Amino acid sequence: MKYTDKDGDMWEDAEDNCLRIVRAAAPADVGLTVRRATAEEMYGPFRPVVDAEPQNDASDALPRVTDVMDRATVFQSAHALVKGLEWGEPASVYDVLQVAKWLEGEA
Repeated sequence: MKYTDKDGDMWEDAEDNCLRIVRAAAPADVGLTVRRATAEEMYGPFRPVVDAEPQNDASDALPRVTDVMDRATVFQSAHALVKGLEWGEPASVYDVLQVAKWLEGEA
């Protein structure tokens, strides 16, 4: 079975209740085998990997904009961004809405 740790490195079960790093940000760590208890203490928590590929769940680590700001504040921020830029022509409400969607992470 494969797992990912808190840093996104991938581990797999090894012999004698150990875990082995199979993909890491630091290439020198690949192949390192550590006792399961030690690995969980130093690198955990571990999440099982489905389909042998870790899921890129940025929402697990980072809050969405709408969790921090209400929709009116998102729209006001988008409006300020759009109005603060140099445009060849006046920005429309659709430009503001597109930036608001981008801020919310929907676009």
